[in-house]
Amino acid sequence: MTTYPTKARLTDAMAAKFPFLPKGQKLIADEVEPGLYLKVGKTAKSWVVQRELRVLDDSMRKARKTVRRAFASFPETSVKTAREQAKAEIAAILTGDLAADKSRGVTLGEAWGLYRSAIERRGRSPATVESYRNAVEADHLLGIWRDTPLEDLATEAGARKVAARHDAISAKQTHPQHGGTYAANGAMRTLRVIYNWALERGHVRPNPDGWHPTRQVTYNPEEQNGDKKAMDLSDLAEWWQAYLAMENRVRAEFQLFLLLSGSRSGAIATARWEHLDVAGRRLHIPTPKGGKARAYDIPLTRPMLACLARARRAAKVYQPALAREWIFPGDPSKAKRGTGDFAGHMSLYATTEPKLPCSGHGLRHTYRNACEWAVVSDNLSKKLMNHSQKGDTHSGTYGSRTGVWNQLLLAQERISAVMMENLRQQEPASRRSPA
Repeated sequence: MTTYPTKARLTDAMAAKFPFLPKGQKLIADEVEPGLYLKVGKTAKSWVVQRELRVLDDSMRKARKTVRRAFASFPETSVKTAREQAKAEIAAILTGDLAADKSRGVTLGEAWGLYRSAIERRGRSPATVESYRNAVEADHLLGIWRDTPLEDLATEAGARKVAARHDAISAKQTHPQHGGTYAANGAMRTLRVIYNWALERGHVRPNPDGWHPTRQVTYNPEEQNGDKKAMDLSDLAEWWQAYLAMENRVRAEFQLFLLLSGSRSGAIATARWEHLDVAGRRLHIPTPKGGKARAYDIPLTRPMLACLARARRAAKVYQPALAREWIFPGDPSKAKRGTGDFAGHMSLYATTEPKLPCSGHGLRHTYRNACEWAVVSDNLSKKLMNHSQKGDTHSGTYGSRTGVWNQLLLAQERISAVMMENLRQQEPASRRSPA
């Protein structure tokens, strides 16, 4: 077991050697700069300053308050630079008081707590809430600023720090295995949303010079590569062979159901047996992207029902206890590391299976192609995929899914038929079945 010193003459080499912790955090004081600490967590290392202040408590008696503030991460900020910056951070603590701290408005962590309550009341999907939570709380993303007032980030100096953080996350300098260009963009969008929400509600005072935290961020380009992800008709037979070869049959049926339904991965991963109506040939999705207000039913064809039946049989062997609730149960031993949480359903990421030629969102793109192959109208395909129809008055505001349910089911039948015919095109016709 690694022993972490309470105090040390820190160097870059020494800081780099401290391993991450499976849980909790450790503070290592720097012998050179009083009040400077290296904080080692589960996924990142950051620089914090800590000082005790003499204050008056609620009874106007003398008391001491420990103030700790994170201001940079390692190795993005070296030991030498951290020592230089720590002087200014400590000076800011010593020259301030409790009233001044309160006048600076909410911290990022406090603003996230308020915003989370608001979006959960509005019925936003659990996946959306989790993506925001991860951006704010993960040390390798925005977690180093959980205790930092948002007002401090909405300055010229603060905006420079935020832009530097975006660049560091993009280059995976904040964690060797996590981050990247998309993660960096997502973290900055989360910061922008929370800040604007807090500003509109008076939790943060506007900067007199118009600064906001993400003002100097140059977002990474994000390719719209749906054509590259989607399969053509000629690709389906190869995909089918890879699907048949998968060892984990629960995950295999999960992937096939994504292809046949065109649904988002998160919605299907969290599907429960209680939401399945075999007689009515529908699977209810209560909290899709967009929240409860966007709840919808997926029409089920014979190949889709057969897929679910195979998933049930495989799940009873794979995870019998969890299979009673979840259509696609997960493996607790393969839960995403670092969170400590396991919901019970299949993880979208934790797998050692060889990758299919197309998976995840690429299957949704392929399904959209299949709508064209099966000559399904745009109006019906949008409803089948639960696409947002804002601004499309004809197909969005007028009519309903209930009113065209039979048409949706027939369209789904045509899509499944063309999909299964081409998936199994290398098999003899005598061996083919609807499923």
